[in-house]
Amino acid sequence: MTKQIHVRVPATSANIGSGFDAVGIALNFFDDFYFTEDAAKTHIDIEIEGLGKDSIPTNFSENFVGRAMKAVAIKNKGALPKGGTLKLVNAIPPARGLGSSSAALVGGILIGNALTGNKMNKEDMLSLATTMEGHPDNVAPALFGGLTVSIMADGKTMTNSIPIDDELSFITVSPEIEVSTEKAREALPKTIDYQNAVFNVSRVSFLVSSLFTKQYDRIFFGLQDKLHVPYRIRLIPGGKVVLKEAEDAGALGATISGSGSTLIAFATEKEEAIMNAMVNAFRAQGVESTGRILKCCNHGAQIIE
Repeated sequence: MTKQIHVRVPATSANIGSGFDAVGIALNFFDDFYFTEDAAKTHIDIEIEGLGKDSIPTNFSENFVGRAMKAVAIKNKGALPKGGTLKLVNAIPPARGLGSSSAALVGGILIGNALTGNKMNKEDMLSLATTMEGHPDNVAPALFGGLTVSIMADGKTMTNSIPIDDELSFITVSPEIEVSTEKAREALPKTIDYQNAVFNVSRVSFLVSSLFTKQYDRIFFGLQDKLHVPYRIRLIPGGKVVLKEAEDAGALGATISGSGSTLIAFATEKEEAIMNAMVNAFRAQGVESTGRILKCCNHGAQIIE
């Protein structure tokens, strides 16, 4: 019987201001990955539709989805089909801080696991994805959904997922500017001040507790950060102005999504006005952008039957 698998993985926003490399949230727009076995082929072809189709590798061994599938096969001591077609339908913009690479890794892990005996549980998948990505703040919400808080300990990654209801909206505005994760990490200081560490520990604790208790009017304080946002916002033309415009338009708070260039605002009302204010602020800097009004995706990656 020909094997056909369809996996859907949500976009994610990492860090959420003060939660650098630890906190992330899944959002309700998705990349879809389709694998179809073909016994007549001796290799796996890759087809790409949507965003990034001209820049994403189509060689199976170089593509993030293919690499993840192969890594799972090794872990499961199983064999992938020799031939087939892997189709990527991408809605998540690459190099914009919305978890496109993590979506690809998670998609590949789910497909690879399904093809090699389903031997990995979600915790196993999370640890493998973290090893491949280098940090858990995107892969954890991509896998588990909701707002995730993750740690790495003793060679494993552990995460807690908190569901976020639809009362809270997430406005993402992605400028036509790429900020690679490597470039964003190069912008960070090598060491941090003790007081800044204390500042962030208090702010991220306050952020998570405010979201958990639905005290959304306190989000502004929880988003405050001294570890990465002050350094990375300089890589986004007009970034500070856009964040201020979001807050002036009624956002509960706004920050960088992941390593950028997307900016994300939080709101329970006036979402359209906030999005338009952010888009117009970028336009005033000579930069076009794409705005989205989103909700949290609480279920994470899924195999679609």
